[in-house]
Amino acid sequence: MKYLFSLLFCWSCLAIPVTAAAEPIGVISVAVGAVQWWRDGETTRLERGDAVQEGDRVTTGAQARLVLSMNDGSRITLGGDSQMLFSQWRYRKQANDNSAQLELLEGAFRFITGLITDQSQPQLSVTTPDATIGIRGTDFWGGYLQAGVLDVVLLEGDHALQVNNNAGSVLIQHSGEGVSVRAGQQPDAAKRWSPEKIERAVATVRLPER
Repeated sequence: MKYLFSLLFCWSCLAIPVTAAAEPIGVISVAVGAVQWWRDGETTRLERGDAVQEGDRVTTGAQARLVLSMNDGSRITLGGDSQMLFSQWRYRKQANDNSAQLELLEGAFRFITGLITDQSQPQLSVTTPDATIGIRGTDFWGGYLQAGVLDVVLLEGDHALQVNNNAGSVLIQHSGEGVSVRAGQQPDAAKRWSPEKIERAVATVRLPER
Protein backbone atom coordinates (compact mmCIF):
# COMPACT_ATOMS: atom_id res chain seq x y z
CA MET A 1 0.00 0.00 0.00
CA LYS A 2 2.87 2.36 0.91
CA TYR A 3 4.46 1.66 -2.49
CA LEU A 4 1.20 2.43 -4.32
CA PHE A 5 0.71 5.68 -2.39
CA SER A 6 4.28 6.78 -3.21
CA LEU A 7 3.78 5.98 -6.88
CA LEU A 8 0.57 8.01 -7.06
CA PHE A 9 2.18 10.90 -5.19
CA CYS A 10 5.16 11.01 -7.56
CA TRP A 11 2.86 10.88 -10.61
CA SER A 12 0.90 13.87 -9.33
CA CYS A 13 4.17 15.75 -8.86
CA LEU A 14 5.01 15.20 -12.51
CA ALA A 15 1.61 16.24 -13.82
CA ILE A 16 1.72 19.52 -15.79
CA PRO A 17 -1.37 21.69 -16.28
CA VAL A 18 -2.43 21.90 -19.93
CA THR A 19 -3.31 25.35 -21.24
CA ALA A 20 -5.88 25.46 -24.01
CA ALA A 21 -4.59 26.90 -27.27
CA ALA A 22 -5.96 30.30 -28.28
CA GLU A 23 -8.86 30.20 -30.70
CA PRO A 24 -7.70 30.99 -34.28
CA ILE A 25 -9.14 34.18 -35.74
CA GLY A 26 -7.88 33.56 -39.26
CA VAL A 27 -5.21 31.95 -41.41
CA ILE A 28 -2.35 33.13 -43.59
CA SER A 29 -3.41 32.62 -47.21
CA VAL A 30 -0.49 34.41 -48.93
CA ALA A 31 2.96 35.36 -47.62
CA VAL A 32 5.56 36.89 -49.93
CA GLY A 33 8.94 38.16 -48.78
CA ALA A 34 10.11 38.80 -45.22
CA VAL A 35 7.29 38.50 -42.67
CA GLN A 36 7.88 38.38 -38.92
CA TRP A 37 5.37 37.56 -36.17
CA TRP A 38 5.28 38.36 -32.47
CA ARG A 39 3.08 36.28 -30.19
CA ASP A 40 3.09 36.54 -26.39
CA GLY A 41 6.18 38.76 -26.56
CA GLU A 42 8.24 36.31 -28.60
CA THR A 43 9.01 35.95 -32.29
CA THR A 44 7.11 33.10 -33.95
CA ARG A 45 7.65 31.58 -37.38
CA LEU A 46 4.37 31.46 -39.28
CA GLU A 47 3.86 30.48 -42.90
CA ARG A 48 1.05 30.04 -45.41
CA GLY A 49 -1.78 27.99 -43.88
CA ASP A 50 -0.84 28.78 -40.27
CA ALA A 51 -3.43 30.16 -37.86
CA VAL A 52 -3.52 33.76 -36.63
CA GLN A 53 -4.49 34.52 -33.02
CA GLU A 54 -5.87 37.52 -31.19
CA GLY A 55 -2.96 39.60 -29.88
CA ASP A 56 -0.61 38.71 -32.73
CA ARG A 57 1.57 41.45 -34.22
CA VAL A 58 3.08 41.18 -37.68
CA THR A 59 5.80 43.16 -39.46
CA THR A 60 6.53 42.95 -43.19
CA GLY A 61 9.81 43.75 -44.89
CA ALA A 62 10.33 45.92 -47.94
CA GLN A 63 8.36 44.64 -50.96
CA ALA A 64 6.71 41.94 -48.82
CA ARG A 65 3.01 41.12 -49.03
CA LEU A 66 0.74 39.29 -46.59
CA VAL A 67 -2.88 38.22 -47.04
CA LEU A 68 -4.98 37.04 -44.09
CA SER A 69 -8.30 35.23 -44.44
CA MET A 70 -10.23 35.91 -41.23
CA ASN A 71 -12.78 33.58 -39.65
CA ASP A 72 -15.73 35.76 -40.75
CA GLY A 73 -14.67 35.90 -44.40
CA SER A 74 -12.83 39.23 -44.17
CA ARG A 75 -9.66 39.60 -46.24
CA ILE A 76 -6.81 41.79 -44.98
CA THR A 77 -3.77 42.54 -47.13
CA LEU A 78 -0.61 44.18 -45.76
CA GLY A 79 1.94 45.90 -47.96
CA GLY A 80 5.68 46.16 -47.51
CA ASP A 81 7.29 47.93 -44.55
CA SER A 82 4.04 47.59 -42.59
CA GLN A 83 3.17 46.62 -39.06
CA MET A 84 -0.23 45.64 -37.66
CA LEU A 85 -1.45 44.48 -34.26
CA PHE A 86 -4.57 42.34 -33.90
CA SER A 87 -5.60 43.84 -30.57
CA GLN A 88 -9.08 42.33 -30.56
CA TRP A 89 -11.04 40.06 -32.86
CA ARG A 90 -14.27 38.54 -31.51
CA TYR A 91 -16.55 36.87 -34.04
CA ARG A 92 -19.35 34.32 -33.62
CA LYS A 93 -21.87 33.36 -36.28
CA GLN A 94 -25.20 35.19 -36.04
CA ALA A 95 -24.09 37.10 -32.92
CA ASN A 96 -24.92 40.78 -32.57
CA ASP A 97 -21.98 41.67 -30.33
CA ASN A 98 -19.07 40.90 -32.67
CA SER A 99 -16.21 43.36 -32.43
CA ALA A 100 -12.67 43.92 -33.61
CA GLN A 101 -9.91 46.44 -33.17
CA LEU A 102 -6.74 46.46 -35.26
CA GLU A 103 -3.79 48.81 -35.00
CA LEU A 104 -1.84 49.90 -38.06
CA LEU A 105 1.49 51.02 -36.61
CA GLU A 106 3.07 51.82 -39.98
CA GLY A 107 2.73 51.06 -43.67
CA ALA A 108 -0.39 50.28 -45.68
CA PHE A 109 -3.24 47.78 -45.83
CA ARG A 110 -6.42 46.87 -47.68
CA PHE A 111 -9.46 45.53 -45.83
CA ILE A 112 -12.44 43.78 -47.45
CA THR A 113 -14.87 43.16 -44.62
CA GLY A 114 -16.84 39.96 -44.08
CA LEU A 115 -19.63 38.96 -41.72
CA ILE A 116 -18.16 40.68 -38.66
CA THR A 117 -19.91 43.91 -39.75
CA ASP A 118 -23.22 42.14 -40.46
CA GLN A 119 -25.03 43.48 -37.39
CA SER A 120 -27.07 46.55 -36.45
CA GLN A 121 -24.18 48.45 -34.88
CA PRO A 122 -20.83 47.17 -36.20
CA GLN A 123 -17.97 47.51 -33.73
CA LEU A 124 -14.95 47.38 -36.02
CA SER A 125 -12.12 49.89 -36.15
CA VAL A 126 -8.52 50.33 -37.22
CA THR A 127 -6.43 52.75 -35.19
CA THR A 128 -3.37 54.47 -36.64
CA PRO A 129 -0.88 56.98 -35.20
CA ASP A 130 -2.99 59.84 -36.61
CA ALA A 131 -6.66 58.76 -36.61
CA THR A 132 -9.12 55.92 -36.05
CA ILE A 133 -11.08 54.41 -38.94
CA GLY A 134 -14.58 53.23 -38.03
CA ILE A 135 -15.75 50.54 -40.44
CA ARG A 136 -18.95 49.01 -41.71
CA GLY A 137 -19.20 46.52 -44.59
CA THR A 138 -16.87 47.81 -47.27
CA ASP A 139 -13.62 47.52 -49.25
CA PHE A 140 -11.12 50.23 -48.39
CA TRP A 141 -7.43 51.09 -48.29
CA GLY A 142 -5.52 52.95 -45.60
CA GLY A 143 -1.88 53.83 -45.13
CA TYR A 144 0.97 56.26 -45.53
CA LEU A 145 1.89 57.33 -49.05
CA GLN A 146 4.07 60.03 -47.50
CA ALA A 147 5.54 60.44 -44.05
CA GLY A 148 3.23 61.99 -41.47
CA VAL A 149 0.09 61.87 -43.63
CA LEU A 150 -2.51 59.11 -43.24
CA ASP A 151 -4.60 58.50 -46.37
CA VAL A 152 -7.85 56.52 -46.42
CA VAL A 153 -9.92 55.76 -49.54
CA LEU A 154 -13.20 53.90 -50.01
CA LEU A 155 -12.66 51.55 -52.95
CA GLU A 156 -16.07 49.90 -53.04
CA GLY A 157 -19.08 49.54 -50.78
CA ASP A 158 -22.43 50.98 -49.73
CA HIS A 159 -21.43 51.96 -46.19
CA ALA A 160 -19.55 55.04 -45.07
CA LEU A 161 -16.16 55.05 -43.39
CA GLN A 162 -15.66 57.33 -40.42
CA VAL A 163 -12.21 58.82 -39.90
CA ASN A 164 -11.73 60.66 -36.63
CA ASN A 165 -9.14 61.91 -34.16
CA ASN A 166 -9.08 64.38 -31.26
CA ALA A 167 -9.32 67.30 -33.70
CA GLY A 168 -12.40 66.22 -35.65
CA SER A 169 -14.28 63.62 -37.69
CA VAL A 170 -15.23 63.11 -41.32
CA LEU A 171 -17.27 60.55 -43.30
CA ILE A 172 -16.24 58.95 -46.59
CA GLN A 173 -19.55 58.06 -48.22
CA HIS A 174 -18.83 57.35 -51.88
CA SER A 175 -16.55 54.93 -53.70
CA GLY A 176 -13.44 56.63 -55.05
CA GLU A 177 -13.43 59.27 -52.31
CA GLY A 178 -10.74 59.58 -49.68
CA VAL A 179 -9.37 61.77 -46.92
CA SER A 180 -5.93 62.79 -45.71
CA VAL A 181 -5.00 63.29 -42.07
CA ARG A 182 -1.89 65.16 -41.03
CA ALA A 183 -0.40 64.51 -37.62
CA GLY A 184 -2.25 66.47 -34.94
CA GLN A 185 -4.70 68.07 -37.40
CA GLN A 186 -8.37 67.59 -38.22
CA PRO A 187 -9.02 65.18 -41.13
CA ASP A 188 -9.43 66.93 -44.48
CA ALA A 189 -12.86 66.92 -46.10
CA ALA A 190 -13.57 63.85 -48.21
CA LYS A 191 -12.91 64.33 -51.91
CA ARG A 192 -12.67 62.21 -55.02
CA TRP A 193 -9.20 60.85 -55.62
CA SER A 194 -7.58 60.87 -59.03
CA PRO A 195 -7.14 57.50 -60.74
CA GLU A 196 -3.37 58.00 -60.38
CA LYS A 197 -3.55 58.37 -56.58
CA ILE A 198 -5.84 55.36 -56.23
CA GLU A 199 -3.40 53.33 -58.32
CA ARG A 200 -0.49 54.44 -56.10
CA ALA A 201 -2.41 53.30 -53.03
CA VAL A 202 -3.54 49.96 -54.39
CA ALA A 203 -0.06 49.23 -55.76
CA THR A 204 1.31 49.19 -52.20
CA VAL A 205 -0.67 46.02 -51.41
CA ARG A 206 -0.89 44.41 -54.86
CA LEU A 207 0.48 40.88 -55.00
CA PRO A 208 3.41 40.31 -57.36
CA GLU A 209 2.69 38.65 -60.67
CA ARG A 210 3.84 35.07 -60.95
